[in-house]
Amino acid sequence: MNDEPDFVLIGRLRRAHGVTGEVSVEPISDVRERFDALTHVLIKTDNRISELRVKRVRWKGGLVLLKLQGVDDRSAAEGLAGSLVGVRLKDVYPLPEDTYYVFQLVGSRVVSESGEEMGTVVDVLRMPANDVFAVKTNDREVLVPATKNVVKRVESEAKIIVVDDIEGLFE
Repeated sequence: MNDEPDFVLIGRLRRAHGVTGEVSVEPISDVRERFDALTHVLIKTDNRISELRVKRVRWKGGLVLLKLQGVDDRSAAEGLAGSLVGVRLKDVYPLPEDTYYVFQLVGSRVVSESGEEMGTVVDVLRMPANDVFAVKTNDREVLVPATKNVVKRVESEAKIIVVDDIEGLFE
C-alpha cells in the first residue's frame, strides 16, 4: 500500500468539509490520540508528498476534521480529496509493548520454532476475535492467527516472526 520508507499511513482524505478549507479524514488508526497530537501531516497525492502544518483537529463522529496551513478555502480542500494522510516514521504514535503497526509486520519472514522457513507476511487482516497474518508461501497464501499460542516471538527490527510448530498449519 505504501512504498515510501518515511511515510506511515494514518488515514485517507475523503472530502472538503465546510468552506474554510477543513478536510475530512477517515482514520485507519485505532489510537484516537494519534490525531489529537498531530502538528504536521504528510499528504500524498499521486506520486507527490507534501508536508503541511496542522492548525486544528476536531472530531465529527468517526471522522477527523483537519485544518491545514495553506488550505484556506473549499476549493483547495477539494483538491486534496482522495489523498493519503501520513506521518514520518519518527513521528509514529508509540504503541504498548508487544504491539506492532502493520507496516512493521508486512514483509517479515515467518519461521517455525524448529527453524523452518514458512513464508512472508503480505498482509495483516483485522478479524473480530484476533488479527490474522496472511503469509505467502511458495505456492499459496496461508492465514495464521496472530495469537500468543501461535506467534511465539516477533523481532520487528529483524523482520522475523517465529510461530509454533503446529501440525498442518502450513500444509
